[in-house]
Amino acid sequence: MSEPKKSFFQTFTGVVTAITSLIIAITGLYAATGGFSFNSGSTPDLKSVVNETDQQHLNKLQALKRQKELDDLRIYQEKQKLIAEQELAALRAKNAELNQGVTNQPDNFSETRLPENYSQFNAVSNIAGRWNYTNAMGTFVFVLEQNGNEIFLQEYDSYGNNVGSGTGIIQGNDVLLNWVEPYLFVMSLEVEAELTISAQGKMLSGNMYAEGNTVLITLYRQ
Repeated sequence: MSEPKKSFFQTFTGVVTAITSLIIAITGLYAATGGFSFNSGSTPDLKSVVNETDQQHLNKLQALKRQKELDDLRIYQEKQKLIAEQELAALRAKNAELNQGVTNQPDNFSETRLPENYSQFNAVSNIAGRWNYTNAMGTFVFVLEQNGNEIFLQEYDSYGNNVGSGTGIIQGNDVLLNWVEPYLFVMSLEVEAELTISAQGKMLSGNMYAEGNTVLITLYRQ
């Protein structure tokens, strides 16, 4: 005897049940795998991302600080150059006034002003030692070493930094100096000076020449 044939509804119910079970299984698999993410790599750490952003910000601040330091240095150099130019202009004007005054003296002025013991200046004077020179940029010290009529020169600023060196020669009571100074960190300034020793030997005064400019200069023995 044959088995009774199943109805259509009984078969449909079984299908629905099977589909429901499949959906539940898929949902559980989705939850277990983190949304079907099969990537074995770890996700970026939020803290590390924040730290990287902070480091980039710090690098930018440091770059801005370095740029500001460079700008401040350029501004300082321009100020020092302006001060030097103003000082040279003032000294040139004063030198012109002095030259005008000498020109207006009578013809026999030089003869009447010569000392009776003028011939003693033909001997080599001793100018070895430390000499001060003061201008708008501060006080500078010239250390002179003498060997006969030859001079060796070292120049120091008010902080004790060596800012120049050179040589010179003595002829009677006249002194000719040549030295080189660093100028604005990028070049060297060649300077010459024609000086005269005072009768007491405590001053060296005359003209200084630099880059085509002539200025008055006086050194005082310490």
